[in-house]
Amino acid sequence: GNEGITFCSWNVKGINEPIKRGKVLAYLKAIKADVILIQETHLKKDAEHRLKAKWIDETYHSSFTHKSRGEAILFRKGTITITDSDGRYIIVIGELNAQKM
Repeated sequence: GNEGITFCSWNVKGINEPIKRGKVLAYLKAIKADVILIQETHLKKDAEHRLKAKWIDETYHSSFTHKSRGEAILFRKGTITITDSDGRYIIVIGELNAQKM
């Protein structure tokens, strides 16, 4: 049966440092959230691949030109996203567990 969708929202205050990023991703994996909203990643556009992991099927990141700001959404279904060039928001339109988002 459908057990619903679980969300996690976290202001990580920067995850450029590999040890902190690893701990954050390990914790997020352990809590088994379906949709993870991360604020203040401080990752530049060329570093967004650092959010990828085997247990994450979809990763969307809105970045800025400096190591500041940055939002990310991690989850499992195909979606459509809209991001801004200032790294302040992401809009996601899609379906998760047969439920419109």
